[in-house]
Amino acid sequence: MTIYIPMEIIQLLLFPKECFKCIKTYNYFICYIWCLLVVPGKKTTRKLYRHCFFFRKDVSSWCRFFTEYKWDYTEVIRKMFLLLLNLFPNELMVHGKIQACFDTTLNAKDSKKVIGIQKWDNHSGNADAGEYIIGHHWGVLGITGFFKNQYISFLISFKLVTGKLAKSQWKCNQSGQAEPLKIWDVAHAQILQLNQWVLQSGHKLRTVEDAYFANKPFIQPLLDQGIDVVTKLRADAVARLDPEPQSQKKRGRKPKYGKQIKVRELWNLTEHEIVTVQLYGKIQTIEIAVADVCMLKLSKKVRTVVLHTNKGKLMALISTDTTLTAAQIIEIYGSRFSIELAIRDVKQYLGFGEYQHHSLLPVLRFLHTVGIAYNIGKIVLIKYGKCKWLNITSDTGDTPWVSELSFSKLRYCLRKYALGKLVFADSAPEAEQHEIVLDKDAIVDFVA
Repeated sequence: MTIYIPMEIIQLLLFPKECFKCIKTYNYFICYIWCLLVVPGKKTTRKLYRHCFFFRKDVSSWCRFFTEYKWDYTEVIRKMFLLLLNLFPNELMVHGKIQACFDTTLNAKDSKKVIGIQKWDNHSGNADAGEYIIGHHWGVLGITGFFKNQYISFLISFKLVTGKLAKSQWKCNQSGQAEPLKIWDVAHAQILQLNQWVLQSGHKLRTVEDAYFANKPFIQPLLDQGIDVVTKLRADAVARLDPEPQSQKKRGRKPKYGKQIKVRELWNLTEHEIVTVQLYGKIQTIEIAVADVCMLKLSKKVRTVVLHTNKGKLMALISTDTTLTAAQIIEIYGSRFSIELAIRDVKQYLGFGEYQHHSLLPVLRFLHTVGIAYNIGKIVLIKYGKCKWLNITSDTGDTPWVSELSFSKLRYCLRKYALGKLVFADSAPEAEQHEIVLDKDAIVDFVA
């Protein structure tokens, strides 16, 4: 089996071997990762099974890997995180901390047999998808690092977001009563789980989110756990200035807050600065206004940075870590875009929305396997980009990819590598080569 998979990938996939109780289950894991990276189109179990010509097990056994075989996907992703930290100890430290990012995505599903399916407003901006989507809403957590002059996110965990209609996840409040999980609870569960692993590794965690999460129910519980947040404020956000100094001592308690203002008014109330930042791979000079103010009824002041967008409108970013400079806050928020690119890639190349199981456990196992396949692919493209099998020297025309970190390139090179081993008889043991050649249908499927 390992003959047809580059040794660099085989070595990377050793990280969770002890998480599987038998070598058979571990082999299924390797084959699923390889198939997700290599097989184009939909990632149905039967299609993956047909393309994996070097691991000919019954298709029902491939299904049982997600539904019945005993393995803990949470432990596997913990090992994945430790592998990333070991491979990229400097790149994953963004301004002194491990940086996480939480986002959500919708998967259209019309089966009423699958738990958690309901109607969701479509905020993707894709007019062809309609005003709403019927399906699953997933919380996605990733960690971001700086590689090759750009920010790249690695995917860590996925959790189902429970809506108002399909209530499928619950928690107990302080009085012992059960209540459905809100989106803040889902985000906290994933971030706090990652925070445990980060603290065990001797580091601290920061998370960056979009404007939807700029509220006290999301930020304050993270602050209580020592996790700083960088986010964008909504257009109608307000702030409290410090109380004005009193010329005469008055009776009673001193006021805690001063005048309430719109956050955008800080642009006129604060002196402006010029900072140089790196955004989306380009160096930019930006005029900003900075102030530490109280807002959102949080337990501490936050550093607020007001600047103009490309459309000329004022926007405000905040950081609960007031030791960060304004330029660092802008760069950190700009890095949030990398999680959206990661979600796009797993949907476009790795079949993120193509699970067909009715129960939640195999669905979660499938999604985390997709996330691991994405991470392994990015590691290979970043770390082993100069390997011989990743260098395309025979093509003189245009390649079907633009970026050197493209999954299109990785898929092309992996298929070329496997076919090279398959065609040349001296690249594999004769017995195994003879056995594979006899399975002509599988080989034709793979070549096509």
